[in-house]
Amino acid sequence: MAVDDWDTRKAFLRFTKEEEVALTALQPLMAQHVDELVGAFYRQLLSFPDTRRFLTDELISTRLLEAQKRYLLSLVAGSYDRAYEEERRQIGQVHARLGLTPDWYLGAYALYLSLLEPLIFEQFRTQPAKYLALRIALTKIMFLDMQLVLEAYIEKSAEGQEFAVKQLTGFTHELEQGLVQNRQVLRDTQEQLRFTQRVAELGTFAASMAHEIGTPMNVILGRAELLLQRTDDETMKKGLAIIAAQVERITRLMNQLLTFARRGPPTFSPVDLRDLIKNCLDAVEERLRQHCIQVVSEHEEELPEIHGDSDLMTQVLLNLVLNAVQAMPERGTLRVATAREGAHHIRLTVADTGQGIPPDILPKIFEPFVTTKEPGKGTGLGLTVVLGIVQEHGGSITVDSTPGQGTTFTLCLPTVAPSCQP
Repeated sequence: MAVDDWDTRKAFLRFTKEEEVALTALQPLMAQHVDELVGAFYRQLLSFPDTRRFLTDELISTRLLEAQKRYLLSLVAGSYDRAYEEERRQIGQVHARLGLTPDWYLGAYALYLSLLEPLIFEQFRTQPAKYLALRIALTKIMFLDMQLVLEAYIEKSAEGQEFAVKQLTGFTHELEQGLVQNRQVLRDTQEQLRFTQRVAELGTFAASMAHEIGTPMNVILGRAELLLQRTDDETMKKGLAIIAAQVERITRLMNQLLTFARRGPPTFSPVDLRDLIKNCLDAVEERLRQHCIQVVSEHEEELPEIHGDSDLMTQVLLNLVLNAVQAMPERGTLRVATAREGAHHIRLTVADTGQGIPPDILPKIFEPFVTTKEPGKGTGLGLTVVLGIVQEHGGSITVDSTPGQGTTFTLCLPTVAPSCQP
């Protein structure tokens, strides 16, 4: 490629030096929201089987998220030289080698534009001329990026050329329509943003439910460890040790392979929470004993049944209880309690006297990939799964925590309607 081709591209789209400089005004906004933007992008990938298959490896997922952060921050860095062009071409070549098709690129750019537009509008709503100028400048640089990655794909796959051109033409038309609409946008932006975020969150919940398929492995592991403690037969001990080691290995693999698989719809029926809690505590009895944890189980008499899926609610309880155990590595108290909450709900409380959650993490604790665990000991999806299941049951969950004193999760779940009582 000739030296002046990159400048020619920018000139053809009328991407001016003034616009290059102007985009740097978006640096603070981009830095503030880059995590949520990348999170939305990641949830979008998880909603499609063809892209989800690339994300079964946690290392690949982590690298992808970091690369997307760097990409978004570079969009407003103000340096759009030949090095910038070459970097974009290399990105396109990597994607082509992975087999990612142009619809994936265009979907990603469209998502970022749809999420960035209301953020820019909110910050510059009192400066309509500046807002519009920044919005157009951002569209131009992203359009340049699209050209480069699509060319890289076409160079790697000649048969994909017709598809790429069709997609690019259609997306160009959408961008033109979007710019016209942007000139008319003066209100309702916040509502659109909330809707977009909600849709993205629902995608996360639906995609991450399968993460908990690995949870029963903890029960098997606990039983194997219990038998290992109780036998004196060396051959038996050796066999149980192998079982425990292989279950841990399977659990790690399942967490990687099944985290993002979709599960079927829940099966609702009357569920006795007290039975569910007893079974859950029995399953982790050995873990509780090893950590010297005292269990306090308190339940209101004649407690109504909840309207729920027994397997999914078991996942919720195991998740919360195991998190509590990990928060109390040497000793402590686990309290599980149920009580009526008004006429049609049950309040379920799971509380520990453990390490607590740092104040800076607490507001984000239900977000995907947020964890207080050491690297390699958790994916940060467990509480996202819990939140999704609880909301799917028409309930709610809140958390209170004080570092060094403990954490309390409080769930509010609907009871079985009177007409549904057996």
